[in-house]
Amino acid sequence: MKKYYKTIVFSNSILKSSFRFEDKFQILPIDMEGKPKSPYARHFPIFLEYTIDYQNDEPTDIFSLGAIRINKENEILNLLSCLTNHRFFKYDTSMIGWGVKMSDKLVEDMTEEEKQGMGDQDSCMFFGVYNYSGLKEDLRIEQFTDFKPTVSFIEAQMHEYFTDNPIDDYSHEVCFPNTLYTALHNYYNLSSETRKKVNSCIYLACDGMDISSNKRSLSFLSYISAIEGLIGLENDSSPEICPQCKRPVFSVNQNFVKFLSKFVAGSVKSQKKYKDIYNLRSRITHSGKLFLSDYELSFDESNGEKEYSEWLMRLETLQLFRISLDSWLRYTEKKKQ
Repeated sequence: MKKYYKTIVFSNSILKSSFRFEDKFQILPIDMEGKPKSPYARHFPIFLEYTIDYQNDEPTDIFSLGAIRINKENEILNLLSCLTNHRFFKYDTSMIGWGVKMSDKLVEDMTEEEKQGMGDQDSCMFFGVYNYSGLKEDLRIEQFTDFKPTVSFIEAQMHEYFTDNPIDDYSHEVCFPNTLYTALHNYYNLSSETRKKVNSCIYLACDGMDISSNKRSLSFLSYISAIEGLIGLENDSSPEICPQCKRPVFSVNQNFVKFLSKFVAGSVKSQKKYKDIYNLRSRITHSGKLFLSDYELSFDESNGEKEYSEWLMRLETLQLFRISLDSWLRYTEKKKQ
C-alpha cells in the first residue's frame, strides 16, 4: 500500500521552483500570498511531499506512524543536504524559548514610534513552528502536486556546482547539480545494509552543518568523520602492502588522501590540501587545538583573517564530503550493488 504525505520543512536559500524524484518525494515552494512572511527571514518554509510503501496498511498507532514519518522525512532532507549545496531541515520539536515579535518592516522603513514600540515589548514564550490558517487542508494530498517550473540544474560532472560559490543563505536561490538524479537513483538501489552505512555518514555531515556557526571544531570533525565513513565503505579490511618491505601498511592519513584523490581530484596540489585537512584534524583530536573562533571573540584584523581561513577550511571539507559522496554513488561499481 502506497501512502502520500505532505509537510512543511525549511531551507536556508530561497526555493522558487520544484524538484521531484520519481515517485519517492518532491519539494516545492509555498505560495506566500496571504501567508506569514518577514523581511528578516533567514529560514524559508517549503513543502515536502513523499510516499511510504507499507506491506499492509498504514499503522493506526499514532506514535508508530509518527516515528516512520519522521525517519522518512529526515532521510530525504539529509540526503538532499549532502548531494546539493543547500541544507534542508525541520525545526526541532523542543524549539521553545523567550522572544519578542519582530516588525514586518525593515528598520530603515520604520517610524521612530514603531522603533520605540519594538523596544518596549514584553517578552513571551515562543514555539518554533510555521503555521497559517488553512494549513491543515493544504497538507491533505492523494498524489504529488503538479507544479511548474522545476528547479534549475548546474553542471557538476567536474564538480563545478560544488566549487563555484557554494554559499547557502537567504541571498541565494536553490539550484541543484545535474548529477542529482543519478546519485539518488543509485542511492535507492544500494542494499539496505550499505544504505544504512551511507546514512550514518550523511547524518554526521548534517550534524556538522547544524552546529557550524557555534561549534566550529566539532563541525569540522563531523565532516572528517563522514568522509572516513565513506572510506570504510570503499576499502576492504585488508591493508596495502608496502612495495619495498612487503609488509602491511596501516595509514589512516594515506587512506584519506587516496580516497579523495580517487573520487574528487588527484593532483599534487589537491593531495597537499587533503593532507593539510587531515593534519588539522589530528591537531584538534590529539592536541586540543581548536578553531580560534570557538574560544576567543576578537575584532582584531589579524584574527579576522585567521577566522576567515578557518571558515574556508571547514567549507572546503564539507564540500569534499559532498563531492566524494556524489562521485561515490555515481561510480560504476555502485550501480551494481
